[in-house]
Amino acid sequence: MTISTRRLVQIAAWGGLIVSATGFYLQQRLIERIKGFDYYKMALKRLRIHPGAVLYLGEPIKDKNFKITDTVNNFSDGKTARFCIPVSGPKDRGSYYFWAENTDNEWKITRAELELKSNQDARLLIVK
Repeated sequence: MTISTRRLVQIAAWGGLIVSATGFYLQQRLIERIKGFDYYKMALKRLRIHPGAVLYLGEPIKDKNFKITDTVNNFSDGKTARFCIPVSGPKDRGSYYFWAENTDNEWKITRAELELKSNQDARLLIVK
């Protein structure tokens, strides 16, 4: 039994489409799972109530999906976590960096900084 080249190309194209769609879906599920963790929610709450962040970004402050493949900035091992989250508001946008530690099954934000797109030479300290 022989299969034409055209049929093989169709099979490969559908296979590639299925693999890429599955990868995208799994990546989105992982990001949504991380957004549900306590340290993520606490860090964003701190950003949203910080007067300087509200002044520069405006309200409401929205978080965007981060790159799960950026393992330098986005990492968690159960004891420590560090993330770089794209954020935006009506006035400006930027990157929100935060670091967290888990001690005695309780997460604590140890440091958080906001880097604005309009001024990338400086960062606003949210948590010291």
